[in-house]
Amino acid sequence: RRPGRRRRPRGRRAPRGPSAPSGIHDNFDWLKATSWHWNAWRDVRFGADGRFEAPTPDCQQGQCKWSADESTIYIRWGQAGLHKLRPTKMEAAADTRLKGKRVQDGEKCSATFLSKEERDEDLDLYEVLGLDDEVDQKEIKKAYRKLSLRYHPDKCKKEVEVTKADGTTTTEDCAKLMNRVTLAYEVLGDEDKRILYDTGGLESVKEGVEEDEGRGGGGMDPFSMLFGGGGGRPRGGGKRGPDARVELAVSLEDMYLGNVVDAAITRRVVCRKCAGRSDGKCAGCGRCPNEVRMVQREMRPGMIVQQQEEVHSKEKCKNEETILKAHVERGMGTGAELSFPRMSEQRPGQIPGNVVMTLKQKAHPRFKRSGDDLHADMVLTLKEALLGFSRGVEHLDGRTVTVAQTKITKPGETKRLKGEGMPHHNFPSEFGDLVVKFQIKMPAQLSGAQREAVESLF
Repeated sequence: RRPGRRRRPRGRRAPRGPSAPSGIHDNFDWLKATSWHWNAWRDVRFGADGRFEAPTPDCQQGQCKWSADESTIYIRWGQAGLHKLRPTKMEAAADTRLKGKRVQDGEKCSATFLSKEERDEDLDLYEVLGLDDEVDQKEIKKAYRKLSLRYHPDKCKKEVEVTKADGTTTTEDCAKLMNRVTLAYEVLGDEDKRILYDTGGLESVKEGVEEDEGRGGGGMDPFSMLFGGGGGRPRGGGKRGPDARVELAVSLEDMYLGNVVDAAITRRVVCRKCAGRSDGKCAGCGRCPNEVRMVQREMRPGMIVQQQEEVHSKEKCKNEETILKAHVERGMGTGAELSFPRMSEQRPGQIPGNVVMTLKQKAHPRFKRSGDDLHADMVLTLKEALLGFSRGVEHLDGRTVTVAQTKITKPGETKRLKGEGMPHHNFPSEFGDLVVKFQIKMPAQLSGAQREAVESLF
């Protein structure tokens, strides 16, 4: 039967019944972009964006919407009013049915599954490029070049046989495959979009584009054009998490010579493709923090707006130890900062902030640093202070630097050795100085002969 078949006086609207949720719960992602045969009457469609399409005038004018909570589907069917249904099982399958009623009068309704459109959101972009999710940008670019040549319109005219991830073969349209390969590269070839995809899927990438476009921006963004958007955008500004600041203690030798120091941090990461799973690589994964998502709200009949809302995440997360390679450059000092892009804690659908690592010099047993100068203390005997000396000092690179005096050395006196200090950061061929401060070790007592000798000299 058709919905809303009862006649009503003109100008009156059907009762709206109880309110319906504004968004679509994650449990019903499978229902998006599916077609159903309604009440043995006509075919209807559940749009991925919350639109409900049916062959009635109000739906054709865009007045029909659908939403869902954890277990129930709600259809706001224009003049026909609110319908509530539940599926016989939670998947788009041939034997799945929707059963429910129209709220205003309790009239029963049902729908049988017909088909599900293949959406970009349902693709595994790594599988599109024939890669695993641990590859680097070099491998992604290599795979894209190979496939773009294979499916280029000059070489692939109509259809081609492809092998799926499960080993089965199918025939696909060349232009469709080329579009998928291009989309996969546009997402995975950009680190910001890639992390959004890894932690929240393609819908998170689209939301990031839409949010940033809403903030304005100049130029052209080819990625936004793929999704029907226009204009440029700041890169991921709308969905970026906070930076994490940590401190790394490094030796003076590392600052003098330069070194790569391993730094271990523990951070939250999103377990990719673990939603609803607890086996295999997902065994150690637990609940992720709530997500902030864009949801549709009906302000009044026919007026739908998008708003932000905090919702439970369907993704899973875990704490993971990550080793960061800190490249300590020659001449760096305490307070120097190293930035590790997108290495802060992950959250579904959000670009992680950076890890900002601040260097702190460890205390050194022989040298103290002041800017690019090194300072060292040297204790002389009274004999050396009076008659002169020549001593070797082991430098930070292991070589021996000679410190010598032929004149009398006074307590607290300093000697500056040019070019024997720290290298200038960014100009490592230039060096500061080594400043040696002398202390005189006086004898605890003098023998009679020593006393007579001193008295005879002075």
